[in-house]
Amino acid sequence: MIKSIFEDFDATLRSKSAYIYFAAVVVLCIIANIAVVAFRSVYGTNEGTYAYNIMEYAAWSFIVPYLSCIFIAHMVFGKKYPRLGKHGRTKTYVSKLLSGILLAFVYLVITFVMLVITTSLFQMHDKSLSSEAIRTFCTKMFLAMPLFLAGMAFATMFLFCFKDKRKAYAGFFLLTLVIPRIILRLAKEPPGIQVFKFLRRYTISQCFTLIPYPSSPERSVPLIIGLGFIYTAVSTAVGIVVFNKKERTNHSKGQVVDDTDIGRLS
Repeated sequence: MIKSIFEDFDATLRSKSAYIYFAAVVVLCIIANIAVVAFRSVYGTNEGTYAYNIMEYAAWSFIVPYLSCIFIAHMVFGKKYPRLGKHGRTKTYVSKLLSGILLAFVYLVITFVMLVITTSLFQMHDKSLSSEAIRTFCTKMFLAMPLFLAGMAFATMFLFCFKDKRKAYAGFFLLTLVIPRIILRLAKEPPGIQVFKFLRRYTISQCFTLIPYPSSPERSVPLIIGLGFIYTAVSTAVGIVVFNKKERTNHSKGQVVDDTDIGRLS
């Protein structure tokens, strides 16, 4: 299975989609710096226009790479439903998941490096991008990693549960964006509904909101890390169960399932 993981990873990393994703990362880093430069040229140098501020803005935007997990998982998953080959369904599922996680980690490193490089170049004059600013950002980024892991697990689960990619994308964004936003809105005063105040604490969106603020009394590092791993475990278990259930359903209908045709029957 390890060989399969690295084969999927290598093939995806060389794909056109991987280069497009990389280009998007570079463009976003450049746009962020241009926006700060433009703001400074209009309003002058003030708090919010220094290099270290860009690192703070990036920490506020961690939910963006989280939501992009579906695109990374899709790159690894491929356009067609995966073939089983010599592996069983559970190993096939885990292989795709781990390949996606590996690719997501590579992109996380690339994004960090590009952010530091572009910020250093664009904000060279103020020399405010200190090692302390980078260390603080890294601390927040490492705290967010279990949540990114959950994002990859959610994305893989939906891609395996639905052959129709539109349904997979709809399910992913419903779970990761729409439902959490509804919970956060109903928890906010008004209306401040108590049950949603309770649920808000356990949403990943709320965790991303709190990560940039170490002094917040609502910020709990063990809870953030724990939720990331719990959501990862639960969604992976659900995805594997559903993927294996498809095989039993096909056999119960009297269909002879060939490994190479599993995409058409799922």
